[in-house]
Amino acid sequence: MQISGSSVWTGAEMQHDQSWKIEWSQSQLAELNQAAHHFLSLGKPLEQITKEDFPLPTIHTLINEILKELLAGRGFVLLRGIPVQELGIKLASVIYLGLGCHLGSLRSNNAKGHLLGHIRDQGADITDSKTRFYQTNKKLEFHTDSSDFVALLCLQKAKKGGESYLASSMSTYNEIARRRPDLVEALFMPYPTDRRGEVPAGLNPWFDMPIFSWYQGELTCVYIRPYIESAQTNFPEAPRLTQKQIDVMNLLDEIIAEGKLILPMSFEPGDIQIIHNHQIFHSRSDFENWPEPERQRHLLRLWISPLAGRPLPDYFAARWGSVNAGDRGGIIVPGTNLTVELNFN
Repeated sequence: MQISGSSVWTGAEMQHDQSWKIEWSQSQLAELNQAAHHFLSLGKPLEQITKEDFPLPTIHTLINEILKELLAGRGFVLLRGIPVQELGIKLASVIYLGLGCHLGSLRSNNAKGHLLGHIRDQGADITDSKTRFYQTNKKLEFHTDSSDFVALLCLQKAKKGGESYLASSMSTYNEIARRRPDLVEALFMPYPTDRRGEVPAGLNPWFDMPIFSWYQGELTCVYIRPYIESAQTNFPEAPRLTQKQIDVMNLLDEIIAEGKLILPMSFEPGDIQIIHNHQIFHSRSDFENWPEPERQRHLLRLWISPLAGRPLPDYFAARWGSVNAGDRGGIIVPGTNLTVELNFN
């Protein structure tokens, strides 16, 4: 079966039709700034922000259009023009968090409970079983995150590299089915995937998840191959992958590496990229930083669960904590306390 619709696209098609880029108008920027100052006047902690605390009387219409595009369209948008360098990190973060609340509930990015994730090279050793790739300057393989939406706000870009890359997992599925229909079944088998040390109470240090799932008429993708492979290495008790599972991952990676499906995207400070994880793979290139700490590449990440999110099968709860739309995704372990930290350490 082939997937059709606007979620199926190639990089060339998206480069030709750039309606996915949205530039903030001056009046919209003023409304965002006013909403941020309103929230700050309430004296509430940043982690307690709600959409009611961040009123957007005119932008709300645009947000509904963005939600429709994310959930039922191409699956990504780029919002351009937040003056982050003028605003400073606190005011920019409030605007970002407020926008996120209008899209859905904010989810924990890590075991520390950070609702605002800092994507920055922290000099972490990727061979450490508890290190996640976003803590390094290394190339990221195409993957999905553990939330319905992932948003990235660029504060600083790298001296060189660090470009973002998107690909439609729906287009990838179609190409796998066209080339090797004998391997399609393997996409729907469970793949043990390393939690990288972020283990909820009573669960294994890995979770089992198919790469693709059909559920209530929707095809949903979950994929992060380096963590699938590290589960095979780190946990001998985890189920072993079959040869067909390995073969179909090789084919999936080969199809994306050919480049036809890839949309490259360079971030500028103030850009917000939002993607629907269920239908989009994302990646980034290696990057070289500026020597000055204040100029080094720095993105802020939100994981978001929209109330209108698609239905998911029960086995997603092993990673997502729940399958209830608007209240799923993120990482919660014993001792997790939801917080917003403006310091990236």
